Amino acid sequence: MLARATRAAMALLCAGGVASCLTSAGGPVPGLNRDVSAGRVLLASYRAIADRYIDERDFQTLTVSGLNGLASVDDQIRVETADRVIRLMAGDRPLAQRPTPASSADSRAWADVAAELLEASADATPKLSRLTRDRLLKETLDGVLRQLDKNSRYADPLEARDNRFSREGAGGIGVTVQAEADYTVVTSVQDGAPAAQAGLRAGDRIVAVEATRVIGQPMRDVVRSLRGRVGDQVSLTVFRPTEGREIAFTLKRQLIIPTTATLELRGDIAHVKLTGFNSGTTDTVKTLVQRAKAEAPGGLAGLILDMRGNPGGLLDQAISVADLFLESGLVLTTDGRHPDSRQTFRSSGGALLVGVPVVAVMNGRSASAAEILGAALQDRGRAILVGSASYGKGTVQTVVRLPNEGEMTLTWSRMHAPSGYAWHELGVLPTVCTSQFATPDTLSAELDGRAQSVRRVIAEWHTVRTSAPARLQELRAICPPVDDAPAKDIDLAERLLRDRALYARALGYTSGAIAERK
Repeated sequence: MLARATRAAMALLCAGGVASCLTSAGGPVPGLNRDVSAGRVLLASYRAIADRYIDERDFQTLTVSGLNGLASVDDQIRVETADRVIRLMAGDRPLAQRPTPASSADSRAWADVAAELLEASADATPKLSRLTRDRLLKETLDGVLRQLDKNSRYADPLEARDNRFSREGAGGIGVTVQAEADYTVVTSVQDGAPAAQAGLRAGDRIVAVEATRVIGQPMRDVVRSLRGRVGDQVSLTVFRPTEGREIAFTLKRQLIIPTTATLELRGDIAHVKLTGFNSGTTDTVKTLVQRAKAEAPGGLAGLILDMRGNPGGLLDQAISVADLFLESGLVLTTDGRHPDSRQTFRSSGGALLVGVPVVAVMNGRSASAAEILGAALQDRGRAILVGSASYGKGTVQTVVRLPNEGEMTLTWSRMHAPSGYAWHELGVLPTVCTSQFATPDTLSAELDGRAQSVRRVIAEWHTVRTSAPARLQELRAICPPVDDAPAKDIDLAERLLRDRALYARALGYTSGAIAERK
């Protein structure tokens, strides 16, 4: 999901989950109970939609869609509206009815209607009676948000806790895991974290937590059992295949922020892999860049910023990472219905790598915050983009914390690159489309041969404000988005960085196209 602390709280949510990272805010997770009714949650949700969603909405339509969401549990459930009455039905049997509010824009009144009819459904059929109130509420809110857009969604209290961890970090032990058969297996250990200090290793199989055997349990349940408050202790037992024995550990949880950036020095070229944008991303990237400058033999010749598969994250982190590479100037503008959604973001001029060439690598799974950074670096002439067209998520979401500790994510603004174009549903276009080049050896001649077509395509891409879906698809087909991460991407990036004349020409194709666009 991005935030600016002094304005409204916004987040561009990551497309991927973080259930494999063993951290959390800890403690019991509040759910719906006597103190937190479905009515309170629905009222908060409807108010947020009325106040923050990017477009005005018809709450009668949202309510009907929400209650019809219960049909995913029991297909007998349906909603009828006639003669200014809304009626919830189970087959031919009416469950409850309410007069429709006078205005479809009255969010409070429609929230009351939704809450009353939802309550009437709780024990209406055998299938519904088996569900918790949390589940009924989730089915309803899923139905409501389905009427908005694909990036607006509801997370129940457990899922919301995972989401907050991915954005902010929390108490944990600092390992990443994956499921293998009946085991939860450690795949990596974060440097300096409690797990690393205690001696846990990649390949260890978690077999017990707090003396409870967890073999065969879902990985998500094992992950959550290891979470807790910063400073609290947790005991676990692992089986270490390389030693053929079980080992017990007692760890004290620390604040863990998932690592989103790593560095590999390829001679005098730094390869920074950026997998997301959370509250620690900018500091991590800054540290890695400074380390690369210090360790590169003979000085740093170039930087590859690899954002393939990066689903996005926090907006303020995308802006501050851009600030590490850009001199003062425009990075992003946003516009929406809420006054706080209309913002301009600028870099401050504290660039770390002045004069060092940069190549950013993207693919069809590079989204949201990754696209902010890629578009800014390209538009400002700071980097050459290599790879394929990106995902095309050009909207900002605001995260609303609900009374039950769940979260609702709402789209509230559209994003525009420094040159003014909007990449939503279109994506960011690379200057060097990998699929069009056979090998790095052909890059110079083929790029020069395509100079006019590259400039024409980039110029047209940068004139897009809004366009028909067919036209957007036609443009995306010029450099189709791909999901994989071919080695050729990095080979082409290195070739550009090592040939300064070629780098300058490629950089000029984009800057010239932007300057000449109509």
